[in-house]
Amino acid sequence: MDSEIPGPSNENSRDEINIENVLTNKFLNGEMSFAEYSSEWYGGEDDDEDDVELEEVSRTSDDEAKLSLNIGGKSLTRRRKYTRLSAALSGLMGEANLRFVRGDFETAEKMCHEIIKQMPTAPEPYQTLAQIYENNEEMSLQFSLLAAHLSVSDANEWLRIADILKKRKDYKQQMLCYTQAVKAEPHNLDIHMKRLDLLTYLEEMKYPLSNWNMTRVKCYHKIVTSLPPTEAETIMKYAKLAMTLYHGTGEVERAADVMTAAYDKCSSQFTMEDINNYLELLIASKQYQKCIDVFVSSVEIEIEAEIQTIKNSNDEIEEHTNYINCSIPSNLPIDLKSKLLICFIHLGAVSLVQTLLEDFLTNDVEKAGDLYMDVEEAFSSTGHHEMAMQLLEPLVKNTSFDLGAVWLKHAECLFNLGRESDAIESYYRVLKHAPHHPDARRKLFAILEKNGKIEEALNILQQDYKFVINPSLLYEQCLALKKYNRPLKFLEVGEALLTKSLTKFRHPEELKIAGRTKGGVELIHEFRTMRGENPYHENDLQFDDTDTFKLSQHDEWEFFKELLSVASSHKQHITMQRLSFSALLSKKAPTYRMDIEFYCFQACLLNNDFQNAFRFIREFVQKNQSTRTFNLLNLVINLLDENTHCKFLSRLFQRDHNVVRSLFLGNNFLTSGRYLVALKYFLEYHEKFREPISAFLIAISILVMAAQRTVDKHHHLILQGMSYMQTYKQLRRCDQESNYNMGRAYQMLNINNLAVEYYERALACGSITECPQHGTIDLTKETAYNLYILYKDQSPEMARKYLFKYLVI
Repeated sequence: MDSEIPGPSNENSRDEINIENVLTNKFLNGEMSFAEYSSEWYGGEDDDEDDVELEEVSRTSDDEAKLSLNIGGKSLTRRRKYTRLSAALSGLMGEANLRFVRGDFETAEKMCHEIIKQMPTAPEPYQTLAQIYENNEEMSLQFSLLAAHLSVSDANEWLRIADILKKRKDYKQQMLCYTQAVKAEPHNLDIHMKRLDLLTYLEEMKYPLSNWNMTRVKCYHKIVTSLPPTEAETIMKYAKLAMTLYHGTGEVERAADVMTAAYDKCSSQFTMEDINNYLELLIASKQYQKCIDVFVSSVEIEIEAEIQTIKNSNDEIEEHTNYINCSIPSNLPIDLKSKLLICFIHLGAVSLVQTLLEDFLTNDVEKAGDLYMDVEEAFSSTGHHEMAMQLLEPLVKNTSFDLGAVWLKHAECLFNLGRESDAIESYYRVLKHAPHHPDARRKLFAILEKNGKIEEALNILQQDYKFVINPSLLYEQCLALKKYNRPLKFLEVGEALLTKSLTKFRHPEELKIAGRTKGGVELIHEFRTMRGENPYHENDLQFDDTDTFKLSQHDEWEFFKELLSVASSHKQHITMQRLSFSALLSKKAPTYRMDIEFYCFQACLLNNDFQNAFRFIREFVQKNQSTRTFNLLNLVINLLDENTHCKFLSRLFQRDHNVVRSLFLGNNFLTSGRYLVALKYFLEYHEKFREPISAFLIAISILVMAAQRTVDKHHHLILQGMSYMQTYKQLRRCDQESNYNMGRAYQMLNINNLAVEYYERALACGSITECPQHGTIDLTKETAYNLYILYKDQSPEMARKYLFKYLVI
């Protein structure tokens, strides 16, 4: 191959050649369109969007094109030269053309393919093949596209192909052809207009252009940078259009670039309004030295300056411009004066600025207040707060500028000057105009806290929940409340903060709905709709969307647990339940699902919501059958008002013959009044384990049955029941408890003399046990009360004796 492809190494050169062959072969085989093929070569459909590149491309020779390829993860940027055929291949190409002229198309085609096989990036064989296939519109078009791409840039050829593509309604490749034609003849305005006309047509028909690397503003920008200075009027027209579009999308630097390109070519066409807009863009993009050049060349400002050599922080010698004097025309508009001041401020010409500032301050504040603010902002950003104050004082004294933004600048300037007491007053003026301004509240809090006014500082952080809330300020309020030990207020504000990511309940009924495992949020929304409410954001807190504050998943979880701890320690059980149920509906719940469910269970128990507590303990006991879960299940079952757990217990122990199965089922049937079934389960358990609890439960079941009128042989049942009570007494080996329970049994049977005897024995015994956590476990008071009940009707004196001896607090 004759042409050289420069690259960083021989290996890269070989890679580039391989890429050329692969891309070309894919295109020829129909595996990619020409738009995709060109995109692979150029890295986009219009790689000339940058102004500097646009100028360079317009000066590039016609036999070169800039390429940017990714090879093996490395980016290669080079210029591909027009590939020339070797002498042998040139001869073969001539023979192919001769065969084509003679009508021997088959041989000519074979020769072209042979040349392509040896040198796939040469344009000549594709040009001939396009003519050979002129009766096949699709093949001829593809070969023409490839030939145009590989050959010396020819705008007319690209335009010819674009016309063909227009008839085929292949808009994307048509746009690509116009782009290539623009590169070939960047000074030709007609080509630019053809591309713009196509773009306008596509926009009108709402063609999807989002995935195209071509926009109207890029076309305008290209026109400005491509046309010669002789087309000044056209350049200015499209420069203003591009500037407007760039400014609308916030691309200030690009707006400045396009105006700079226009100014460099036709500065004489700039009106004073254009100069003002251009300077504003330059200042926004911090090109202050360029602004000074514009002032000197276009506004007739004379500046005296000297070049000084100084050492920078790296001990390197560099040049620094020292501005000494400035002569300003008397008729210069005040907005241009303010921009000149801003430029000198940022360029460090402080002494010159002081001189110019005196003249600037003579302007009427009523008319030039906005310009005062611009200059003040330049002073503040460069740390010259004393000078900034000279501009702020006239503003705050003027009723037209009694605004929150002005007072905020005034307060910040005072704070930076160390005048904190004055700054407090100014910050309060800010809050008067903008009560929900987060920065003002935040800075005022810092000053008040520093001065020891803690209560006032904490009150400043409080936001009105009826309006839009700033979440970052809410979090800072939580930290401050925690720091100064305000737990209940911390709980209130923390719950408000968590509603940003958790559901906030409006009605008590929504807690029950949230307790459901699936569809909680959707059911709550349906419930609100049924009540005639808006499911979203009607009464909920509204957070500021512009604030990007967001707790990480771990931090939010730790914050949530801290709130639960505060709620629990201060017995705010309703809040605890509300928080835990909200977390259950969170999208992050799967990560901490088990923990959240247990917190919900605890909150339900503490809040006496036993129905929901039973739902959670049901799930726990199915997943983890342990002594603790069975104890919790038993606790909840005993607290339930309704007997709705029978079927669940039957299913729970249907397959698993757990040691507690008989006790649980027996107790369940006992409480539901099915004494014979309960007795069956208690006897099964007693036969296996011979424990005192089982003997006691058997005795209770039999004695309850004996008390029923529908049962025969009452005396026989009573004897059996008391027999099991004696068995219980022997197995329990705890005199106070066993005597107390024996007394209760006889009292229930109305055998009061024996009841009194056993109660007296219980009183004579010591306490049951000592517990380090719960203290002494003793039945003395219960025993004495039962004796009081037995004696109060028949022997009041004995009743008083027990009352005063054991039951006086």
